[in-house]
Amino acid sequence: MVSQRILVVDDDRSACAAVSRMLTGEGYSVDTAENGEAALAAMRHADYDLAILDYQMPGMDGVELCQKMREMKPEIPAVFVTAFTTIDKVFPAFSAGAERVLAKPVDIHELVPVVQELIGKP
Repeated sequence: MVSQRILVVDDDRSACAAVSRMLTGEGYSVDTAENGEAALAAMRHADYDLAILDYQMPGMDGVELCQKMREMKPEIPAVFVTAFTTIDKVFPAFSAGAERVLAKPVDIHELVPVVQELIGKP
């Protein structure tokens, strides 16, 4: 059985690594990208079952990335992670196509059930 493949995008390397470790520990295959351009390049070369996107990144933010991702591969569900969970941040994420918005720091007990709901168990 091929495990589900997840792309984690976050300019904060430690946050990216932490989410990657959480999901790898649960049996998912995880790739990471440090910015929107790297994420789009990864999506051109691999098939992902889910994308976890940081909201605030330099250059291309998570909302713009999600919009571009939707143009390329609209079937990939997106989950946003952000330190800013106010309505002015959450609304644009959902408008761009996010299925969920989670607060940082990401809690494994919150993240894993969302991932399982969206793409199933590995």
